[in-house]
Amino acid sequence: MATCESSAVSGHSSSQASLSHAYWSDAAKFLVITGYFLVLSAAYFLVGSRGLFNLQIYAFQFDVERCILAVAFLCLVALALPSRTNKVSDYFLWLHAAVPIVPTLVFFSFSGGSMPFLGLAIGAFIGIRLLTLPGTILAIPGVCTSSPERAVWIGILILYVLIIAGGDYSSIDFAPENIYLNRAQIAESQSGYFEYLHTNLAKGLLPFLLVFYYARNRWFPFLATLICSLGVFLVSQHRAALFFPLLALLCYAATRRSKRAGGGNLIAMLTVVLAIGMVFTLSDMTVLFGDIIIRRTFIVPAALNFEYFSFFNNNPFTLFSDSKLSLGLLPRVYQEQIPYLIGYQIGLPGAHANSSYLGSGYQQAGVVGVLLYVLVISATLRALDGIGKRMNNHCFVFAVCAPSLFWLIDSSDLPSVYVTHGLLLATAILWYWAGYLRLYFAGLDSASDTPKTRPINPPAAR
Repeated sequence: MATCESSAVSGHSSSQASLSHAYWSDAAKFLVITGYFLVLSAAYFLVGSRGLFNLQIYAFQFDVERCILAVAFLCLVALALPSRTNKVSDYFLWLHAAVPIVPTLVFFSFSGGSMPFLGLAIGAFIGIRLLTLPGTILAIPGVCTSSPERAVWIGILILYVLIIAGGDYSSIDFAPENIYLNRAQIAESQSGYFEYLHTNLAKGLLPFLLVFYYARNRWFPFLATLICSLGVFLVSQHRAALFFPLLALLCYAATRRSKRAGGGNLIAMLTVVLAIGMVFTLSDMTVLFGDIIIRRTFIVPAALNFEYFSFFNNNPFTLFSDSKLSLGLLPRVYQEQIPYLIGYQIGLPGAHANSSYLGSGYQQAGVVGVLLYVLVISATLRALDGIGKRMNNHCFVFAVCAPSLFWLIDSSDLPSVYVTHGLLLATAILWYWAGYLRLYFAGLDSASDTPKTRPINPPAAR
């Protein structure tokens, strides 16, 4: 009897501790998201005095009424965030809140925007949350049980050779200040396939290998992959080859050690990035770099989403006529490419002003277009949840797909993210080798390319 009573008391205490932890988790996300809003506001204050796009538009201005409205929406966003991060879609929602939802609220508070635009952005975010709510996640079985290393390295080598073979490097000056001129020159000398090569390499294959080696502390091949990333940067002159593999590593490091608090860790990671940008901005010799970190990564995407919203509120939608989905079969509504048209609209002729799925979805068919994109994104996240369940490692799946997912919510149209920016490739690799990766992360793979077929303690079937 005493034992049962003791067990009951222990169980009650454990239950109370669990409830306390759940309450703290709910309270913590409000604190984390509010702190991030304040840090981002301070960062924008440093770089927003002359406005965005180096023009005197959207300059930082304090508006009490707008700030109060933004804080109210901020509470709604915090409430919608998952308290515990248990799957890929949970991590994505925290990343999505950090970019571009909270930046949109900062932009609305101190620069511009409108209530309908703000409602569209928050509505899309909550829509993804509702469509990925906890429920039965079907584990998606993999196909191959041998190691993916050889196949991925062969793919990297092939893409590497194609990039070098197709480019003209005869007059390239590799000085850092010439990076944009170099990239334009190399792109002009390449065939149309160039953008598919280096982006799939930098956002699909390289992030996969880096996180794959880092997760098991395999430092020699890890360093070899880092060197390969640097080589891709040199031959493409595109910063994606450096930035996105690093983003995948940071996302994995932020989520794997504290899985349930992984979302808050992602916010903390981006807060550190903002702090570094602020330090660079305050330094006389690194103003440009800090300016790029804060403005280009966080605030400019929010402003461009609003520019797309404003333009297509007063002009016809494109109805997918300029999308890769139409295969060129639909007559174009606008002769000019939309990013260049928006660049001209904001006073930057020749600028390629990309937008995230929010702006580009609205461009296609207004609210219906954004809703369609939300449905596709939610279905993709559910598929990634299934792969993560089969692999028993949602953190790895999220980290590998993080570069493409970040581009989706920062500055690219939905079809481009799948085909050009590596999401389709990364998802295919994770799905095909999910069975092997499950054993790999359980420490049950052999030293050869073929995992143990009968491990002593095989992981439980999912």
